Amino acid sequence: MAKVKLFGIYSTKVEKDNLIIEAKNIEELLTKLTELEPKLGLKELKRSLIFVNNRNITELDMFKTKINHEDSISILSPVAGG
Repeated sequence: MAKVKLFGIYSTKVEKDNLIIEAKNIEELLTKLTELEPKLGLKELKRSLIFVNNRNITELDMFKTKINHEDSISILSPVAGG
């Protein structure tokens, strides 16, 4: 089971910042996360900054990035401002 850390608005929405989720890849992890925490939407999460062991998934295999029980996943909400 991977350790998932939520940042920004996500941790506020679910009222926690750490979860443990078992998944084979990032796509499955995000799907399971939305099932566990209905306040988070899959579309919303896919626009996030997502890191696996401090590496952005854009440097890896995006949503197909494989994960295992030792991995640390960080999900940061996109920043908007004006």
